[in-house]
Amino acid sequence: MIKNILTIFLLLILFTACSTNQLSLNIEKKIEREKVSVELLNEISFILVLLKQNNLEVINSKLINPKFGVYKVYKDDNTNKITFTHSLQIDEISNEVDSFEIKQEVVTFNCSPDNDAFYGWSKEGTFLTPYIKPYLSKIMNEENKININKYKEDELKRVELIEKTSYELIVTYNKIFYLTKIDNNWYITLIDEVKSNCSR
Repeated sequence: MIKNILTIFLLLILFTACSTNQLSLNIEKKIEREKVSVELLNEISFILVLLKQNNLEVINSKLINPKFGVYKVYKDDNTNKITFTHSLQIDEISNEVDSFEIKQEVVTFNCSPDNDAFYGWSKEGTFLTPYIKPYLSKIMNEENKININKYKEDELKRVELIEKTSYELIVTYNKIFYLTKIDNNWYITLIDEVKSNCSR
C-alpha cells in the first residue's frame, strides 16, 4: 500500500515537472513564424468581438497563457525610457474597434509635431503584420549589462523566440498586441504602447 502511494506521488512530481517545462520546449521547437492561417484569423476575429464587448474576463482567461503571462512595453513618464511590466492578466481594454476586416498591411503611427492633420495612424482598422520590434529582448539585454544576470538566459531566449515567431495585431486607436502560438493555441503575449506614444 505504501509502495503504491509512493509510486503515485513520484509520478505526480514527474508529471508536474514535465508540464512546467512544456511551455519553453514548445516555443524552442518553433523558430520560424507560422504562416497566417484560418485558425489565426478566426482567433483575431474572436479577440475583436471580445474587445468590442469590453470582455476583459474572457480575454484574460482564454487569451493570456497562464505560464507565460503578458508583457507591456511602454515609455516611462518620468524618465521617457522604454521599459516594461509583466503580469498574468490585462488590466484594461478599450471597446474601440473600427473594423472587423483583418488587413495584412503595414500601418504606421505619425506623431507629426508640426501639423495635427498628419497626427495618428496612416490607415484605420485592424492590421496584422509579421514586423515585430524587439523592444523587450533589447531592454532585457541592456539591463543585463548593468545588473549581471538580472534575467536568466532561458527567459531571454524565450522572449527572443516570442519576438521572432509572433504577429503584431494593430487595432487602431485601441491596442497593439503581439500574438504568439504556444502549446498549439494563440495567445496575447505583449502589448506595445511605444509605437503610438509621441513623447520625446
